[in-house]
Amino acid sequence: MTTQTNFINDIPDSKPVRIFLPLQNADKRYRERCIFQKTTGPRFNLLFEPGALPISDLDTKSPCIINLDMAGKSVSLEAMIEQVANNQVLEMIVQKTISHEQMREYFRVDHTTPIIISSLLPEGFGSPEEHWKISGTTIDISGSGLLAIFHDKPPADKLARIQLPIHDEQSDSIITFLARPVRISEVEENSYVVAYHYDEINDEDRDRIVGQCLITQRRLLRLKVQVKAT
Repeated sequence: MTTQTNFINDIPDSKPVRIFLPLQNADKRYRERCIFQKTTGPRFNLLFEPGALPISDLDTKSPCIINLDMAGKSVSLEAMIEQVANNQVLEMIVQKTISHEQMREYFRVDHTTPIIISSLLPEGFGSPEEHWKISGTTIDISGSGLLAIFHDKPPADKLARIQLPIHDEQSDSIITFLARPVRISEVEENSYVVAYHYDEINDEDRDRIVGQCLITQRRLLRLKVQVKAT
């Protein structure tokens, strides 16, 4: 806990952060922006605008995930709610810190959904062979990369434009970002498993992917509990 306490102490007071709140009897997480307030590490407070907290629906027995930027790096915290104060303040205690480099493993979940990757060149530019589009299916996703399978082999040395469906509390929609291939494996004839690392993605879209991972994690956990109970 000493390392987590030191990290909490290094966070500037009144820093804006993003939080994924667990809800009772729901797989989806409630995502909201709030303000970090120093207390005494490993404890801290989060301040919300009036009416922003779904007080009656909060699951205080499950950990929350908090995202923030520190010195240009994306860092996440896992923390528990100790108390809700005045309907606008969450009194928290940190459980662990997760660096951007750790996000791939920590948030990686089995998640199957259709995916489309394509070249970056807009229509009307370059030669016809420079334009390509391939459909596939994700195997797993995370906050920093994904694994997918395709029947056609994607270029191994080019950035890809990725279209990924997201189903969260906002809406069912498709987000688009750029990613680079880090590994391509031919698992059988005309079947390629490709690992992509997100190269250019905005904070909002990354947050939605992390939120999707948390939704899937919660659903899988409930399934395991149901299986053990039978």
